[in-house]
Amino acid sequence: MFNSLKFKISITAFLIISVIMTLSTWRDIKETERKLLEGQKEKVVLLSERISHSIMVLMLKNRWQDLQAFLESMTNDSRELRSIRISEPDKGVIVASSTRQDIGGHINRRDRDMFNKKAINDAYLTEKNAQGFASKLTVIQNQTICHRCHGSEKEILGVMGVDISLDEVYKSINQFQKERLLDAAMGFLMIGGGFMLVIGLLIDRPIKKMIRIIRRIEGGDLSARMEEDKKDEFGLMAKSFNSMLESLDAAKQEIEMCHSEQMQRAAKLASLGEIISGIAHEIKNPLTGISCAVQVFQSEMSEDDSRKAVTTEILNHIKRLDRTVKDLLNYAKPKPPNFLALNINDALNKAVFFVYPEAKKQNVSIDTIVEGEIPDIMMDPDQMQQVFLNLMINAVQAMPDGGKLKITTLKSDIDKEEHIEIIKLLHGEKAVIVRFEDTGKGIEGEYLNSIFDPFFTKKSKGTGLGLAISRRIIHEHGGEIDVESKVGKGSVFSIYLPLMQKREGV
Repeated sequence: MFNSLKFKISITAFLIISVIMTLSTWRDIKETERKLLEGQKEKVVLLSERISHSIMVLMLKNRWQDLQAFLESMTNDSRELRSIRISEPDKGVIVASSTRQDIGGHINRRDRDMFNKKAINDAYLTEKNAQGFASKLTVIQNQTICHRCHGSEKEILGVMGVDISLDEVYKSINQFQKERLLDAAMGFLMIGGGFMLVIGLLIDRPIKKMIRIIRRIEGGDLSARMEEDKKDEFGLMAKSFNSMLESLDAAKQEIEMCHSEQMQRAAKLASLGEIISGIAHEIKNPLTGISCAVQVFQSEMSEDDSRKAVTTEILNHIKRLDRTVKDLLNYAKPKPPNFLALNINDALNKAVFFVYPEAKKQNVSIDTIVEGEIPDIMMDPDQMQQVFLNLMINAVQAMPDGGKLKITTLKSDIDKEEHIEIIKLLHGEKAVIVRFEDTGKGIEGEYLNSIFDPFFTKKSKGTGLGLAISRRIIHEHGGEIDVESKVGKGSVFSIYLPLMQKREGV
């Protein structure tokens, strides 16, 4: 559940929504609080102007004795107005107040600081006795009309301070906070629920359908297809997936067809091998008897007997038939390799030794080159020598007018691009390479893919089994063989063998 795409998208969306709604709610609360407090400051400014005007009227009418009653009546008639006081500008002693017990005392420190800063034209927020107030100081100027009673010496007769309570405002702010938080929680739940519903319909449901189709395909049902009716990204993905599945189905059918053909071919070859083995044994024994009889008959002839040439030709044909029968037996029932850890150059040198007389007779030079230190590999020395003999004999026969056979042994690693594809087939990173490069007639391109097939040959005296047997031996050694050829320029056969690959029975 926690690793599902739906859960991750939902959590991410909820976090984003919660952050946005929290910031929005906090901004609304702060803005409302600011507006309410600004309203109280404006209200205290208006009250201060009204009260100062009323006090001025009382003074002009010389009704100083009614001032205390006026101040008390103003605070009694208003729920928010808490205090009205008039103090001396110099000492801050309260000379008149709506609260009688404050008379003779000193004004609040905050009020005194505001007066000293000459911030008497602005309302301000303050706290007195753990209660919040919006306050305003108003200077009572000694106007000309006031000189008859107060003289003209003082510029300021007094300072009036007005406080209105913020209790109702804070109650309203708290109530607004609760309502906004409740609205935010309800909005969060509604948006979250709607988002979950949308994700379920538009994302989660199509994904689950796709997963069900994929599981059917995993179970082997390649006929399953995704719905392509949607016009969004899921529809495009379904089309691409179905197209890929059709290609996979076609490839599977092709592989099955190839596998079936290979199985049929293997069965035919197995049957053919049994038949060849039986026929070869039936031929080999009489052939040996015929050869012995001809040799006896020939030994009784004189040197000038004209029949001796005929018997010699018969023996040559018998030898050729014997070699053919041996090749057939070797191909039909090959001997399992006996793997040993040996240096491949030892088997190569022995093969060169046997081929050298024939190569010299046909004016073919053989050059062997060993590039670097060649490590040991797991191989059957006799079978590997047979492979080298086959390749060298073919090369010599491809140069009837003479030429050059270059044999190179080297170690290659996967860093060399020229060997990457072959070495990948070996499932390893390193290999020993033996390359046979001749300057013979070359092989036509149309025959390159067939030269390793059994019984394929362009020679009048060949059986067509030499390269087939050689490739089988290389494959049994876990290696690979390939060929490059150009008509008129020669051919290059390359053998790739893995380093020290361990075999069963070693």
